[in-house]
Amino acid sequence: MPFRIHTLHLGDLMVPWGHSVLKEPVHAWLVTDGTTRILVDSGGPGPDEMKRRLNVEATGGGAEGLVRALAAVDTRPEDIQFLVLTHLHFDHAWNLELFPAAQIVVQRGELFHAVDPTPTQRIYYLRETLTALLGRKRPSGLRLVDGDLDLMPGIELMTAPGHTPGMQVMIVATERGKVALVSDCGDNYANWFPTDANASSRPLRYMGDDFLPGAIRSESERTYTASMRRILTRADIVVPAHDERIPRTIPDQWFARPSAPASQH
Repeated sequence: MPFRIHTLHLGDLMVPWGHSVLKEPVHAWLVTDGTTRILVDSGGPGPDEMKRRLNVEATGGGAEGLVRALAAVDTRPEDIQFLVLTHLHFDHAWNLELFPAAQIVVQRGELFHAVDPTPTQRIYYLRETLTALLGRKRPSGLRLVDGDLDLMPGIELMTAPGHTPGMQVMIVATERGKVALVSDCGDNYANWFPTDANASSRPLRYMGDDFLPGAIRSESERTYTASMRRILTRADIVVPAHDERIPRTIPDQWFARPSAPASQH
């Protein structure tokens, strides 16, 4: 049976952005063929913890938000067999205690970076995530991988350095084509299609057919955009993590670009 993808909206971050506030949705994904259940990313802390730790206002999130989102697609945390972490930032790799029986899959290079991150990213890695990962039994509870990997038929993990050095994306084979769950490797459609007025409220006509790297990155622009271009050679559509316009159930909803422009912030 082909894989289906359910987008899980876990909550929203209210991120200071110049003189305004940017509402940034936090997503994870359930990937299933009816037998195997894979969770891609596990969200971040709840509002109180977000405020205390990072001084950021938030709605939803935390263990409660993740359990609720999984329940909406008839899944319990104990049903998850694999938890693939695209990277270890606070809004993608929290709530790990919910999945004691799952095998967590993460790039070895990402774990090393979390131990000693680039200075601008120190705030994004939380000590509890590292402690939770290193305390898991290997390889049944924690699988460290090096580079691209065919996790199983129809599920490919691809390294995509840029946002972080150990960033990985999942490419899922569905009955309509291949879907790249790109997470924060271009976390918004405007990063992928910067000249498209439907993708961005401020299209950058001078960009041509190039990509716009995200503002948070550990690698050079050239490395970042090379990862994005490589992804598009392997997948038919991309699904970024922090855009509220992404499809909710794939392949029922299927589009490469959004049909409406991003809202002004």
